[in-house]
Amino acid sequence: MSNATISGEERPSATFGFLSKKSLDSILKNQELRDSLKRVELIKIHETLLSSKAGDSVFVNKALAILYSDNSNAEKASKHIKKYIRYTQDLSILNDHVFSGIKGEAPYDNLIKEYKPQVNFLAIIHALTGVIGIFMVIILFAKRNLDRTSVLLIGSFILFNSLFMLHISLFVSNYNLKFPHSFYISTPFSFLYGPLLYFYFKRVVQNYKLSLKDSIHLVPTILLIMWLIPNYSLSGTEKFQLLLDNTQSVSIGRKVIVVLKVLSLSFYALGIYNIYKNKEEKRGVKKLEFKSRVIWERSIMIIFFGYALVYVLHGTVVVRFIEYQPFTYLKTVFMITMIFYMALMSGLRPEIIMNANNNSEGSDKLPIKYEKSNLTQSLSNELKEKLIELLINDKVYKNNNINLELLSEMLGTTRHNTSQVINEHFGMSFYDLVNHFRIIEAVDIFDKDKKRNLNIIEVAYEVGYNNKVTFNKAFKKHMNQTPSSYIRSLHLAKV
Repeated sequence: MSNATISGEERPSATFGFLSKKSLDSILKNQELRDSLKRVELIKIHETLLSSKAGDSVFVNKALAILYSDNSNAEKASKHIKKYIRYTQDLSILNDHVFSGIKGEAPYDNLIKEYKPQVNFLAIIHALTGVIGIFMVIILFAKRNLDRTSVLLIGSFILFNSLFMLHISLFVSNYNLKFPHSFYISTPFSFLYGPLLYFYFKRVVQNYKLSLKDSIHLVPTILLIMWLIPNYSLSGTEKFQLLLDNTQSVSIGRKVIVVLKVLSLSFYALGIYNIYKNKEEKRGVKKLEFKSRVIWERSIMIIFFGYALVYVLHGTVVVRFIEYQPFTYLKTVFMITMIFYMALMSGLRPEIIMNANNNSEGSDKLPIKYEKSNLTQSLSNELKEKLIELLINDKVYKNNNINLELLSEMLGTTRHNTSQVINEHFGMSFYDLVNHFRIIEAVDIFDKDKKRNLNIIEVAYEVGYNNKVTFNKAFKKHMNQTPSSYIRSLHLAKV
């Protein structure tokens, strides 16, 4: 044969063009012939096979990766490792000692960072936040005597965010490549965050009752799921390849989802602000509520505006509009803080997620027993303002002898009119109203007692109760926990 002939002790030349694809494949399968070839010649044989699509491309890519690594060509070795991983899902190749020669080289190190599953600080923080959030939701759902609608709405919001954090932990640790079926697993929640928090806020502030017409807010989620179904039906290998593609570029579909989520969050943030603003404009309403609930409502509004803002910043990075990773970290920090805060407050201060069954705004429907009343609307409003004055400024509820008759004398009206005003404007009975204000006062005293020096009985006497038993019973009814439990929650919340 010519100088390209392989026989005896003769070495082949670097040119194999005249050999057939079958001959080239045969050379690679013959260990003796392979051993007789130089590395550069082996590389050329493999590259020829790969370009002509002859032989096993998976085997050829792995062989080329090893050969280029031995030849200290980190860039080409990394290129063929990527191709091998793409078609085999075999991430263990990144642990292969044969690539020790290119460790420390930028192309290979970037490949490790991009593909190799590894537990890191961010992954641990995301996973821990998700687990804690789910745990707190379970506790929340297990509590009794809470408004189930409020619990369902706020609980679902925390739960979906917690699952999203677990999903993110897979991404930042590259374990999503080990579990390709996690692809798009948290995406269906994208358009639910806004409605859940919006209706929760509306429920707590306005005692809003969900109706069938509100299901229209689920339409974007339903359409999103329908769009995602073809992706969910893909094989594990196909999802794996899509995950690899997403690390290189952002698909149009992903960009659209990000933009629509930004619009959704902005829309519901404005809705929450309008509810809060309208409530603030209503004279006297704020004064009739628990301090903790007022703070909670303001916190929800601030949290959601912050949530929308950081997602907008994060979205600009996701769609590659700008390359500024601190925006992604900002979103992570905010979401972790939000989940911890909401989960902690919901667990330790259950009164804040109780719907206002004792709603200070009352009901629009006049009770049957007052349908024939001669009390005019103008007089009713006037008496309401006088009553608020007595409760807020004079604190008449602190009088342990207060009763409906005495309160009516202070208002200058009849017992019947006083009872009607309380029912119409506050949605509760006289005794519930008095207990409501007494417990608000007690909570305020406990909150201000930084050194925790006060005895429960002392506070009970201070707000108008004659004994500890009655105080404990009223406190538990309004706060869904005993005074002792509430004091402990204050201590825990500050630890």
